[in-house]
Amino acid sequence: MSRPSDPLLGFLRDVIRRKSLTTQALAEKSGIDRSILKRRLSGTEAMTVDDLVLLSNALELGPDELQFPAAPGPVLTPSVASGGLAVTHGGEQQDDEPDDALDDDSPDPAGSLPKQVVRLAFALGIDVMLMFDSTQLGASGVPASVLSRFKELMPIRLEAKFHRHNKPVFGDDEFQCVLSFDRLYTCNFPWTAFRQVHFILPVEEPVVPEPEPPKPAGKPFLRVIK
Repeated sequence: MSRPSDPLLGFLRDVIRRKSLTTQALAEKSGIDRSILKRRLSGTEAMTVDDLVLLSNALELGPDELQFPAAPGPVLTPSVASGGLAVTHGGEQQDDEPDDALDDDSPDPAGSLPKQVVRLAFALGIDVMLMFDSTQLGASGVPASVLSRFKELMPIRLEAKFHRHNKPVFGDDEFQCVLSFDRLYTCNFPWTAFRQVHFILPVEEPVVPEPEPPKPAGKPFLRVIK
């Protein structure tokens, strides 16, 4: 069942995503404790008027921008298509775990969506195709000869069998991993450079039963007819 505050929370989360702010960065700008901010943005804890004022100032929102109609029905979390990720999420978070568990496992509505999606791919152990804005990769560590081939979007496929060799590091501002071109390179990809993330699910081959071996032919015999 939707609550009167759901449209406001959805609006705030959308603004935070468009400004590419992490929960930590927003907590520092607003002066609200990070764990409290996370619970209130996810809707698991009621937001106070003081919080709304602090968040509005931190997000540079004017009074006119906070005027929107209340939603008459359930609120659907928007698709991440606006950020280029081929992922959709929705629903209300119900979580009674301590905050340190939330930091490790729970999706963060105000966090970096590319970071959460790529971490999920590694956690699931599946192949993943990453598409980057080439114009943001000048200092990434990718060889210039490779970047010159991709003027707009550069694809990188990370196969599950090599995940441990990729040595992924999920930083606040960038994703670091080891890639093989003409040799091994440690590359750093800003989260803002991610345009698409595609999960490549394994295809199970149908099991074809082996044909039964032919039955041996019977021995020839003579039959006497009177």
